[in-house]
Amino acid sequence: MRKAPVNQTQKSRGWLKLYLGSSFAGAAVGMAVAVWFTYQSPLATHHVTIPLNSAATNPPVPLEGVFDLPKLLAAEHASQPWAIMGGALLQLSLPRLSIPLLERAIERDPENSLLHVALGEALALADGGVISDRAKAEFERVLKGDPNDLIARFYMGKWLLQNGKAKPALVKWVGLMRTVGNDQTWNDRLWTVMPRAAEEVGISQLTLQALCTSGM
Repeated sequence: MRKAPVNQTQKSRGWLKLYLGSSFAGAAVGMAVAVWFTYQSPLATHHVTIPLNSAATNPPVPLEGVFDLPKLLAAEHASQPWAIMGGALLQLSLPRLSIPLLERAIERDPENSLLHVALGEALALADGGVISDRAKAEFERVLKGDPNDLIARFYMGKWLLQNGKAKPALVKWVGLMRTVGNDQTWNDRLWTVMPRAAEEVGISQLTLQALCTSGM
């Protein structure tokens, strides 16, 4: 008896069940505690919901994540499972697991800057915030196409700081702070890195706060 052909939606369901079963089941227990203590919400999946303070900069387009997993079950989105699953794992603070999926997504869509910036962020988060040469190359590629990309600019600031260039890093981050305004996720992320750069430059916390609000 001839078997009925498997349609794309069924393939997506099977792929999702297989991946979730194999990847999460073995890692969930061991990683649950680590995720609790190390979670840092990725910028690549963050939705900016307030207007930016710069007309020259557009809010980052968020990579689809956890809440977009149902799209895997829809035939019209069946070609994007690697991107969606990569974004979901990144959003769940499992960047190391997201890297191979984002790489597969880039193979299918090599000119997608959103995927490149997400891969760069995943590499950085997997390395504890250190910007490797590979991560830097991803951010530089994005900035060639869009010099105003907020996420790539943020991480290039981290690269500058880790390479002894605190002043240009601080200039970059203060500019970002003025641009993102009251977005809480961006505010929180920037204030985790700016004080160290300010200290190395010799700028007080009060002066740093004044610089961030000047011109806003």
